[in-house]
Amino acid sequence: MGGDVSDRLKVRILGSFELTLGGADAPVGGVKPRQLLATLALNHGRTVSVDQLIEVLWGQDPPRSALANVQTYVSALRTRLGEDRLRRQAPGYRLELDSAELDVLRFEELAREGDPDSLDAALGLWRGEPVENLPASPLWRAEIDRLVERRRGVRQTRARLRIEAGQPAAAVDELRRLVAEEPLREEAWSLLVTALRDAGHRAEALSAYATARRTLTEELGVEPGEPLRRLHRTLLVEQEGPALPGTRLDGAAALVLRGLARLGITATPGWVPAALLDRPDATEVLDALDRARLLRPSGTDDLNQPRYGLPVLVGLLAPDLPGEAIGAALTRVLGGYLALAERAAAGLPPQVFGPGVTVAARWPVPGAAELARDPVRWFAAEREALLGAVEAAAANGLSDLAWELAHAMVAWCDMGGHTAEWEQTHRVALAACRAQGNLLGEAVTLRGLGQLHLYRDHYEEASEAFSRARLLFARLGNLCGQAAALAGLGTGHRIRGEHDEALDCYRQALEAYRLLGHRHGEAYARGALGMVWLAKGDLAEAYRDFTAGLAIAELIGDAHRAALLTRQLGLVRLRSGEPAHARADLIAALDRFAVLGDAHCEAYCLTDLAALEAPEVAVQRLTQALEIFERIGDRRAQAQTARRLGELHRGDERFGLSDAYLAEARRLQSTVEMSRLTPS
Repeated sequence: MGGDVSDRLKVRILGSFELTLGGADAPVGGVKPRQLLATLALNHGRTVSVDQLIEVLWGQDPPRSALANVQTYVSALRTRLGEDRLRRQAPGYRLELDSAELDVLRFEELAREGDPDSLDAALGLWRGEPVENLPASPLWRAEIDRLVERRRGVRQTRARLRIEAGQPAAAVDELRRLVAEEPLREEAWSLLVTALRDAGHRAEALSAYATARRTLTEELGVEPGEPLRRLHRTLLVEQEGPALPGTRLDGAAALVLRGLARLGITATPGWVPAALLDRPDATEVLDALDRARLLRPSGTDDLNQPRYGLPVLVGLLAPDLPGEAIGAALTRVLGGYLALAERAAAGLPPQVFGPGVTVAARWPVPGAAELARDPVRWFAAEREALLGAVEAAAANGLSDLAWELAHAMVAWCDMGGHTAEWEQTHRVALAACRAQGNLLGEAVTLRGLGQLHLYRDHYEEASEAFSRARLLFARLGNLCGQAAALAGLGTGHRIRGEHDEALDCYRQALEAYRLLGHRHGEAYARGALGMVWLAKGDLAEAYRDFTAGLAIAELIGDAHRAALLTRQLGLVRLRSGEPAHARADLIAALDRFAVLGDAHCEAYCLTDLAALEAPEVAVQRLTQALEIFERIGDRRAQAQTARRLGELHRGDERFGLSDAYLAEARRLQSTVEMSRLTPS
């Protein structure tokens, strides 16, 4: 591949795709020839089949002339590059450049050298995301992901070398960016904690460890590995703190410290120490602990509650303080969180899938009505505390409190799309209930996990969870729980098009709710039956059930169920050829969901209304809906919405945008189909 260096051709893909010759731009005419050359560069040294090239250029709907067009593009490129660089090799083509001609090869060459200067030079070749100025192809994803991950590895190595060279401050910013980009990268967290410690920022190092631990436990359900935990222990030994063993404490103060340490919640509101002491107010004890530097105020939260936390060493030593058993005090605190969670949930859309009974003792929190006045705000402010409360209940053998706390959070999790919190609390509670043989708690948490499986399109897992829950509820004689499990099974059948089975489940659920006088459940079951009739094309039966359900929902003041049923009536009228009435119903439902703060249902209304709009308005509604579905993680709805956007843009002859949306729809649909086969 001779020629003077100054005349050499250069292909750059680590950023915007560029082609230069002799240092000057050598533009490749047309997007598709650039996509073709970029594909060959990403697969450098490997043969790329003609079929793969066609799929990159045209997706799943290539023109009849696709093969001829590829041959034309290749011929022009070979004239530009030389036949020795772009070779014909069955069943396609192969690009062969050297490291002076392709930036990704030079990057790998420099990265392998491994010294600081070489790593700086390697990273300096990156100008952005690979081929960021070209329409993306799903066939590029694996190689682009590999390159991005390789770059992160080089950045991490450079940061480690800087720490080892006695320049920890120079590594901090890079490591912060790395853990922000890839929060589960434990080695990067360890380097960040080390760099902060070595730079003299021990408090920040402890904070970074706390963030790393919280991230790993929430996302993976695992504690940090031993190297990171050992680093944390070293920091704790180095950190200055109060001399707790020599401090005189009365029984109330010791109980508060022991209780807060056992709970393990970072910052607790003032009512928690009061609950530990079973008093309406604990201000005097809190002030004494603050003066002794054994408790630290953590500021005021969004609810105007002062919060308190334990200094690190106090938290480590407090469990060894003398005193009576702490079980009753912990039970009061967890019962207080449960009472507040239920009060807040009462201000959200009613959940009809509970067991209809309560078991654990509640503790009356002073000022509870004011604290939970804004339910969404309360749940957001107490999110970490609630997760910690479920963990603490499970760890202390209080399985009834664990499952009731998890269940009380479902209304907030469901409305706001907080699926990670939903799964974490239910799995923790389920494990605790199984360990203690708590059949009711097991049934409730299985029913809750089944609903989550449905949202994630894991239908086999959902069916297994609902079926097991139904059996447990039946063994316990809990008719309300049986109805909830049957409703879940019915939804699984409906989604899979098994209409007769769905009708049978929903009818059984409706009958159970009638026997119980459970009007919220009746309204739900009527709407569920209507959805099956709508899927079967029986609009008259669908209208009858939706109307009956709406009447019940309005009678009992269930605004959320009324909004859902109004939307479903709009769908019937849309199918019945009544666009004006359909629009009125759907807009009314959309307005109700907006007032209630239910973004997920808003998104579905937006997709319904798009069918009644002019193309430009439909695109706006669908784009807004797609953003909501993406945030919530509803991949099936994402795929459907992206496909509709692709079709609309194609009709408007915006082919690049259309192809991108359709490719994204295919990718999302494939993940939905895979998730049906792969356990979560």
